[in-house]
Amino acid sequence: MLIRLTEEEKKQYCIRLGTHMKRLRAIAGLTQDDLAGLSGISKERISRIENNAFVMRWAQFVNFVMVFSMNANSKEYLVASKIYTPRLIGALQMKDDQVPPDIVVPISDSLTNEFNTDFKIISSLNSGLNAEKE
Repeated sequence: MLIRLTEEEKKQYCIRLGTHMKRLRAIAGLTQDDLAGLSGISKERISRIENNAFVMRWAQFVNFVMVFSMNANSKEYLVASKIYTPRLIGALQMKDDQVPPDIVVPISDSLTNEFNTDFKIISSLNSGLNAEKE
């Protein structure tokens, strides 16, 4: 069966990304203007999201994730901070829940320690898919 995120899961991903937006922008070397131009989302809306005055919508989340995924450092941060999860990646890739998502992201020791993540390189997240469904 294809992985389908619930509306509550989507909301939680949006909230989680919003709390990390400023840092992600800094890691990617982007200003709010830069991010607005790349994502198609206004600078004002980005500011409101970063200041916890607005919870982004799912479509905005997907836009931001696409932008941040294009930069190796911010992509690494998305994984280490558990914004990118096996379940999210599988859903975005329209994977069956028994098929691991396709991703390889090296995680630096500093981020591994900061976020207490239990992996350094993700090549197959099969075990993570099952753990997140519980």
